[in-house]
Amino acid sequence: MNSKFNLFAVFTFSVFLTGCMSMPISTMYKMSQFSPFDMEPKDIRIALRTNQSIEVKSGAAQIFMSYSSDGNERLPAFYEEHKFNVQVQKIQNAEIPEILLDDLEDNEAVTILKLSDSDAQTMKNLLAKAKEYKAQEARGKGEFAISTENNCFGNLNNFTSLEVDVFLQAVKEDGYMLFLEDIDVIEEANNNDIDLQQTNRCEVG
Repeated sequence: MNSKFNLFAVFTFSVFLTGCMSMPISTMYKMSQFSPFDMEPKDIRIALRTNQSIEVKSGAAQIFMSYSSDGNERLPAFYEEHKFNVQVQKIQNAEIPEILLDDLEDNEAVTILKLSDSDAQTMKNLLAKAKEYKAQEARGKGEFAISTENNCFGNLNNFTSLEVDVFLQAVKEDGYMLFLEDIDVIEEANNNDIDLQQTNRCEVG
């Protein structure tokens, strides 16, 4: 499952829907109004809510970000892209925000993931570059995507389906929002001819 947002000249989000998306209307609106320049990468969090029997590992979600510009008379053409494996954050249950616990079923658990310090700095540098180009009136476009296609979930052998709710905290002060709801990562893998027995390997964690 891969949810993408295109970031155009002013580097704001507009929604690009794929057939497998299950995004609340309220989230679509929030993201359409959101500027990535408001993000502090070290504060970005992705929370996954799924069956508590599943071991959610670092890399279970990924963030992709890119930015490109043809430049202008003052700035050269520019393109940069990165894919980040977000890492499991150790957190006590008492520290989990209430929105992540709302409607939590007895057999479910929440895992919170964050960017590593080095990845957060890389993303911050890219955003700063995009901001510089915008300030110099160089048109550009970019993309921000959250993906669960890496499928770094342990203990999948006994499951024929696995629904996951994905929450995003883009700005710390705004808290979490439900980003994608009831995504069946096993069904999505099957639909895309992905063999989880071969690809369900985690490089991190």
